[in-house]
Amino acid sequence: MSRIAIIIVMAIASSCVASAIHAQGRPGEAPPLPAGNGTDADVRAKHADPSAVEIPLYAGAKVVDVLQALSDKGFLIKWDPKQVEPSMKLLERPRATRIDSLLNEILAPHGMRADHNLMDGGFRVRPIKKAKKEQGDSAPAATSS
Repeated sequence: MSRIAIIIVMAIASSCVASAIHAQGRPGEAPPLPAGNGTDADVRAKHADPSAVEIPLYAGAKVVDVLQALSDKGFLIKWDPKQVEPSMKLLERPRATRIDSLLNEILAPHGMRADHNLMDGGFRVRPIKKAKKEQGDSAPAATSS
């Protein structure tokens, strides 16, 4: 056998050994960790996963509970507990699917609305401002006879 044939056989053998080592992984390297949330009891019990939060969207549910559930879900909503009283309840199941429409549909029967909070992001619950009557509208109309 010639020297060139021996070199070719050794090159083929070394490439086969290198590819086998690469396919098995590096020695001493741990397998990759599984992706996703853990399944331990302590992980499932916490509200770390926003999809696990139940939102009480039914007639008779307290508005405060709905706002708190939406906040736990990950929406940034600020409200004053003095304005949103515990006695406020949903009159009917909301039909809206967008968060801004949903908040306004829930709050409108109680004289409130949700505005975009431009400083902090999210929403701010506020009372609906009443439109002031113009002075010309408040004066009684003159009748001609």
